[in-house]
Amino acid sequence: MIHIRNKKYQPMVFIMALATFLFAFKYGAQSPVFDLKGELKEAEGLEIKLVRDPYGDNETLATDTVRNGHFHLQCPVKEVMNISVAWRRNRESFHYPVILEKGKVTFRVTSTGLSQVTGARYNNWILGYQRDTAYIRADKALWESRQPGVPKGGEAEWASIQVFMERFDIRSRYLQQVLNNGKDQAAAVIAAVLLELEPDRAKSMVIINDAAKRLGDSSVIVRTARRMDKEQAAAVARRQGKMINEPFIDFTVPAVNGDMLRLGDRVKASKYTLLQFWASWCVPCRAEIPLLKQLYDGYHAKGLEIVSFSMDNSRIAWQKASAKENMSWPNVSDLLADKSPVIKSYPVLGIPANVIIDQQGKIISSNLTGNELEEKIKSLFR
Repeated sequence: MIHIRNKKYQPMVFIMALATFLFAFKYGAQSPVFDLKGELKEAEGLEIKLVRDPYGDNETLATDTVRNGHFHLQCPVKEVMNISVAWRRNRESFHYPVILEKGKVTFRVTSTGLSQVTGARYNNWILGYQRDTAYIRADKALWESRQPGVPKGGEAEWASIQVFMERFDIRSRYLQQVLNNGKDQAAAVIAAVLLELEPDRAKSMVIINDAAKRLGDSSVIVRTARRMDKEQAAAVARRQGKMINEPFIDFTVPAVNGDMLRLGDRVKASKYTLLQFWASWCVPCRAEIPLLKQLYDGYHAKGLEIVSFSMDNSRIAWQKASAKENMSWPNVSDLLADKSPVIKSYPVLGIPANVIIDQQGKIISSNLTGNELEEKIKSLFR
């Protein structure tokens, strides 16, 4: 029993004890608790939430109001999972990742808008890229490139694209290591979800389905990953099969070296032509270029042609990305981005996108990627 000698402190002690009792009663004596203390001076007076799956069920787990630049959120932990710290300011919505787990963590947002979470095992591990020196440097450079008064277009735009891709690559490589850690299946599934199942959805699902044997099919993170896989598969199915057996649509546009190129000339001269849509700022597009190089090196002599069509609107960004990627095949653009009549003529609902055209000018496939594209090209030359 605790004896309080100074009676003026007794009401305060009673209130604190009562609050502790009520929290324990609400969540159960044995329930592990997630305890997050945050600093967010630019959100003074706003309601802050812990939200599960902001792009799905949008379940609110806890709320608080920012007072004197700080807030405090607590909720029970039934399963380790990725959630978000979320708030609204006017018409803007903000969602920052945190990991729901037993323990105390601290949350802050830097001047560039980068969140940093520390204090418990999964937050320290899975979100560790947020504290990587190179990531912080790239994030700051990207933020600076977008400030008012900073030149836009030309060299400045190219520099901004480079730091964006650097930041993306650091985060992606880090989370892929978590995904492939081989020991902690919950961390692997969370990493797959944060990566949105990239860069290899099929490989990620093998890891997720294996994890489900221990975590259970009812696991929130397993169900989230499987839903994401199902939605992406449906999106791919909607894109594939467009224009099959239809005649290709010809165009004449400048190549990156300034020469005019007519697609029809390449179609007539080749057994098969892969018309590939990409852009300097498209991370998945540029990640696919090594596969295109492999296919070109292996099948160009047998009759495969590739024509890349850039959806850039910056000549410098297009030229510099082309030089960096060192493509050996024709690379063209009208620099009209999504307003291009070429883009409107083909099934481009997102990039990378492509069609394969046979020598008679008939489209035989559309929007294949990764292994499916590789297997299709191989089958054409068997």
